[in-house]
Amino acid sequence: MEKRMTSPTRSPAAVLQGDPRIDFSFLLGDVTRLVRRAYDQEMAAIGLTRSQWHLLVYVIRLQSPTQTQLAETLDIARPSVGTLIDHLENTGYVSRVRDAGDRRVWRIIPTRLAIQRAEEFERAAERVASQAFDSVARNDLTKATALLLTISDNLKS
Repeated sequence: MEKRMTSPTRSPAAVLQGDPRIDFSFLLGDVTRLVRRAYDQEMAAIGLTRSQWHLLVYVIRLQSPTQTQLAETLDIARPSVGTLIDHLENTGYVSRVRDAGDRRVWRIIPTRLAIQRAEEFERAAERVASQAFDSVARNDLTKATALLLTISDNLKS
């Protein structure tokens, strides 16, 4: 790995500029924050926080996951997921049911309310996606997805 030497005449700002990998990483963080903010606004109108909505999406996608599976998928501590599940259960979006094969395990399932409102959630997500990807060609999106998957794989190994 190449070690960068800093010149006494270079300013600290100049030292931190110019590496496209670092610039891309910062841009990726900025874009992620902006997308989350857009989702927050859409979900607030529906009455859910980002965390609640995110968990609810995975409850539907994973088809009756356990609390542990949700914690691993969302990379959130198990007790925090439990708090989110409690709130969603109290507001009528999910239920806990015992696993048929292991009575110690609880499965999280979407309620009729969650399923009825799924189209509303989808429309909200579609509004954000339409805004975010308005002028992005499908081919560019495919390439960007492949790039991000490669970066993800590199960081996981």
